[in-house]
Amino acid sequence: MKDLVVAQKYAQALFAEARVKNELRPCQEGLEEFVRVARLRESLIQVLSHPFIAEDEKKRLIHAALGNGATALLERFLLLLVEKHRLNLLFAIGQEFQAEVDRFQNVQALSVRSAFPLPEPHRNDLQARLETWLKSKVRMEVQVDPSLIGGLIIQTRDYVLDQSLKGQLKKLEGVLYGH
Repeated sequence: MKDLVVAQKYAQALFAEARVKNELRPCQEGLEEFVRVARLRESLIQVLSHPFIAEDEKKRLIHAALGNGATALLERFLLLLVEKHRLNLLFAIGQEFQAEVDRFQNVQALSVRSAFPLPEPHRNDLQARLETWLKSKVRMEVQVDPSLIGGLIIQTRDYVLDQSLKGQLKKLEGVLYGH
């Protein structure tokens, strides 16, 4: 829990500074890229956290991992995480930063699980309906889950809407057995 609070503070600080410098989009894209590279190459975090590796080498590694997403603000931020021994919070900071950006842009990130792949027209229709329902823009992550048998489960930050056949059968079971 403490780590999450610390990650939120770092993410909020980066968000505030990126807004002031009008670098919100470059910071968002750069941080996403760095997190993606760190997930692919787990050794990157270990190398950047190693006490015997020179700071210049760490700067070079950060710059290389950021690629085209390198901004002076983001490079300084990542070096600060290295100096403060907080690089272990990178993934949580990335999530919290994205949540800050979403709140600022009035975007709801949500997960949709479907029993079958959703064709593009259905996906677009679902997105339009969800945007109307939530009164905000929607960024959907759609996953196929055959165990649902049929229907959808839509999960926002605060709400789960289970319209799956599996969910309906569980509700019926609860009614029949008095659970």
